[in-house]
Amino acid sequence: MNLHIRKSGKSNKGFYIALGVCLIAVGVAAWTTYDSVVNYAAPQSEKTESQTNKVNNAVSGVYVPDSSAPASGKAPAASKPAKSSAPASSSRRPAPSSAASKAPAKQADTKPQQYAYPVGNATVLQKFSENPVYSKTTEDWRAHPALDLSAKAGETVGAIADGTVKKVYKDDQLGSTVIVTHGDLEAWYCGLNQISVKEGEEVRQSQKLGTVGAVPIEQKSGSHLHFALKKGGKYVDPLTVLS
Repeated sequence: MNLHIRKSGKSNKGFYIALGVCLIAVGVAAWTTYDSVVNYAAPQSEKTESQTNKVNNAVSGVYVPDSSAPASGKAPAASKPAKSSAPASSSRRPAPSSAASKAPAKQADTKPQQYAYPVGNATVLQKFSENPVYSKTTEDWRAHPALDLSAKAGETVGAIADGTVKKVYKDDQLGSTVIVTHGDLEAWYCGLNQISVKEGEEVRQSQKLGTVGAVPIEQKSGSHLHFALKKGGKYVDPLTVLS
């Protein structure tokens, strides 16, 4: 009998131990299941909320990047303000018309340069000619690329315009000569006497250059001024320039 009771006690003790182990296992399993469910549900909820915010932000026109994404280092560009379609205030003064706002343009001075005769008497003894003409002094035919103006010996010879004395020299055929540059023109005042200017000197229009002397190659033509003009290195008719 004692043997039966001892066996029965051992059996009951083993039963309770097994039951306790089972309860612990059930508790651990329940806790693990609960923790997994909580951890699983939370990210889904946060993810759904984040997606919802992105959708809402995209609809509103402003995109806010996910906080989990790495920062790019650049701030989002500010949106440009919409242009107002409202009409301008009526209190604003109207812009002046183009005709009133523009000052009258200054008219350009198109008046051509006026050249004076080098001597007072404009009587022409011999015209400019590129074709051969007869010379009383040389008694032959030759071109006359100058203008012979009648003038008394000793009469003042003046500059036809403002200019610079380029050269003063004595020529065997043309006599004492003064060459003056007047802009793009080069004037030759030939057959002078008592020259009153020097090379490099600035002269004004009608300023005295010298007096009428003699032109050796034209001495039989009477007292006169032998006057020639060059433009671009080529002789031109002085009458097309003189006023």
